[in-house]
Amino acid sequence: MAAGQGTRMKSATPKHLHPLLGRRLADWAIEAVRPLEPDHLVVVASPQAADAFDGLTVAVQREPLGTGDAVRSAEPFVGDTDSVLVVSADHPLLTPRVLRQLVEQHRESGAAATVLSFEPPDPRAYGRIVRNAEGSLE
Repeated sequence: MAAGQGTRMKSATPKHLHPLLGRRLADWAIEAVRPLEPDHLVVVASPQAADAFDGLTVAVQREPLGTGDAVRSAEPFVGDTDSVLVVSADHPLLTPRVLRQLVEQHRESGAAATVLSFEPPDPRAYGRIVRNAEGSLE
């Protein structure tokens, strides 16, 4: 997903298009997914950034209505499939290894959805994932 505006960065450039070590943030995420050889690789982008992803299938999210709506924007390009891997374009530190492990865990568990999360030392700057004692989402 690359439809966020990055307003907190106070930049006219969407955050996923900012460079990091010679690549745009979104490119790091895309390159982490490619080795998994997905049947479809779809980038969800805002209308302003839709032309920034040459050679990729782009689903345009007309209004920034959140993650669920971004995923819905990609649905026509994905087709009938058992699983969808959703990766945020502003998370450049994901690796193919981590994503493979996530997909394997999802398949082994038989869960309807699997969420990759972490426990930061100071969680105040992050969204929250609340889990019960067994690790399931609450």
